[in-house]
Amino acid sequence: MAKAQNRREEYLVEEDANKKVFNFRDDVQKIDIQCRVIFKKKKEEIHYPFDRKGKPKFENIKEIVYRGLPTPLPRGIIKDYHLGYGFTKVLSPIAYQIDKILHPAKLVVSLKGKIRAEKGALYLNYNDLNKVYPKLESLLSRHVKEKEATANKFLASYFKNFANIKTSYTKGTIYSIVSDQLGDDSKSLSREDFEAILNLTLRELKNQGLESKRVVLETRERIERRFLEDTINSFKKLLGRKLNNGKLEKDWESLLKENPWIISNLFATPVFLFQNQAYAGGKEINNSNGKVIDFLYKNDFTDNIAVVELKTHKTDLLSKKPYRGKDVFSVSPELSGAVNQVLDQRQNLIQEFVKLRTEDAWFESYNPKCLVIAGMTEGLPEHGTKSFDIYRNNLHGVEIITFDEVLKKLEFFKDLIKGKSKKKRRKKKK
Repeated sequence: MAKAQNRREEYLVEEDANKKVFNFRDDVQKIDIQCRVIFKKKKEEIHYPFDRKGKPKFENIKEIVYRGLPTPLPRGIIKDYHLGYGFTKVLSPIAYQIDKILHPAKLVVSLKGKIRAEKGALYLNYNDLNKVYPKLESLLSRHVKEKEATANKFLASYFKNFANIKTSYTKGTIYSIVSDQLGDDSKSLSREDFEAILNLTLRELKNQGLESKRVVLETRERIERRFLEDTINSFKKLLGRKLNNGKLEKDWESLLKENPWIISNLFATPVFLFQNQAYAGGKEINNSNGKVIDFLYKNDFTDNIAVVELKTHKTDLLSKKPYRGKDVFSVSPELSGAVNQVLDQRQNLIQEFVKLRTEDAWFESYNPKCLVIAGMTEGLPEHGTKSFDIYRNNLHGVEIITFDEVLKKLEFFKDLIKGKSKKKRRKKKK
């Protein structure tokens, strides 16, 4: 008489137009239980997790529904009936904690929706599970490595073979530490911590694949965007100041000195900050009345310089009342004075630049371009925009730009980094 074969397999029990129902059986253990249902007309699969003895893996959770997930099911989910379905060793702590604390009868895992408990079921977003996956995987690997290190340390006292065994780095450890220790905004890295992470990133970049390099590029864009947002916020904060005094001008000077790229981007050619509070000559015999320039910029290719005169956003650009009719305004004394001042500084540089330049501070002075940053277009009197534009567009060698125009340019750069091209046209006044 032939010996009966011991079977341990998953087999189809029922099939119709809507679904397939599978059972798991083990002849030795005398197990025959429902283990899985696959739906045909929708992207859904139900697993009934079981242990080696055919009993439910969880005390409360009886089924796990995977809704809208790709086929085969992604990482973290057991896809082999031999292992009894459910979550893999990496994600299983989440399922066991849910079972222990929240007691749902059903887990629903999908790509959409928030994590929530609802009518005896707990809904999980797989994208959120996937984010925590590397952290849990790292903790698991670290636990194994720590046990190995402890065992090696113990055995090294008896066998020389274990004396020189070094522990290796476990991928994801830094991620785990950072997310644990710096999970809220109340904590911050020290300068040394930040530099160590930056140096490690730069060192490892050459060893990383294309995907990791993409992450670095995306991170750089996020840093640039954050940097721009912080600069714009500081800019707006100063624009909110009401009192026009020497401190306000100094504060504007400090902001633009810390961010010299702002003024650099106002020029058509590539320039960089060459000198702040630069001496332009002109002292009398008693060492008085020297000309001092707010910012001196230099062309990166030709060494030619540009003179920048800085006022404040509270500087009047035009007179308060029309000079003729309703739409002809004269320039304010503050603005005409700033223009004459920057022209005088330029003339001194042209005359004395040979005396002023040194080998360590070399520059040329070929009819330098002048820039005045002052006032606000929004503060112009009614019908005054025409007079202001006519005046500045007819100046030779001097460009005038207002503080709100500078802000607009900063916000444009921010939109470019975000990948947005905002095309907003000003409505014509009737």
